[in-house]
Amino acid sequence: MKKNLFALLRVRRRFNQAFSLPETVIGLLILSIALLAIAAVPIMSSKLAVHATQRDQAMFLAVRTLDFLEAQPYTSSIASQDFVDEFTITYRKPVFVESSPDNHVGRATVTWRGVAGQSSLTLERLLSKFSSSTREE
Repeated sequence: MKKNLFALLRVRRRFNQAFSLPETVIGLLILSIALLAIAAVPIMSSKLAVHATQRDQAMFLAVRTLDFLEAQPYTSSIASQDFVDEFTITYRKPVFVESSPDNHVGRATVTWRGVAGQSSLTLERLLSKFSSSTREE
């Protein structure tokens, strides 16, 4: 009887050492999810780099537009929209009014459609009354 018990335990031990099909499938599923996550890292970093470049270009265009508004005579009011490549620049400069400090603000909004979807950047700057008179003609 003791001998049969050892033979039965030996057989059971052999079955416990093997992997079953569900364990293998679950292991492969976890491995595939990890590999997909690792593969997504370079793609996302490339998208972020492109978005950063687009945002940098938009910032440059907005600052350039505000410089253009600063150079205009303070008595003129300007509101317009320009297109540069995939960027849309909307800008506004009100007539300079002494009594209203809100009228001293120039605004430039740059919108674009990039890898992150529709993006927008707005810059505002206080414009000087004397900036157009100090520049060289």
